[in-house]
Amino acid sequence: MKTLNEIVTENDISVNSDLGQQVLDILSYNEIDIDIISDDSELYDALDYNGSLHEIIDSNIDIYYYDLRKWAVDNYDYIDDAISEGIAEGNDFHQLIQSGQYMKLREEMTEAIEEIWEEVKDLVYEAQNDQ
Repeated sequence: MKTLNEIVTENDISVNSDLGQQVLDILSYNEIDIDIISDDSELYDALDYNGSLHEIIDSNIDIYYYDLRKWAVDNYDYIDDAISEGIAEGNDFHQLIQSGQYMKLREEMTEAIEEIWEEVKDLVYEAQNDQ
């Protein structure tokens, strides 16, 4: 039985974004049974089972105040989203911005996984039918 990481490795799958590449890196060392994957949301759940996706998101959040303020200028909608969803804690402006970055990165992560799924879904379905 093939695993998703075998399909990705054998077929040299690539994506356009840095986050997408980081997801492919996760796939290279996680053996995910293709029988549990039928769409991009199941792929997201399988990849996030051990928290790897959130580690990627957290590692891409800015820590320097200047970078946070610079990012906030063009992305204030994400900060509002973080506040309305209740993930922004406290009154510290920099933490609010980081929460907004988390929202944006989570959205980008979902898009990257959708892109990866579009690349591999036919290969997964083929492998599932060969069993």
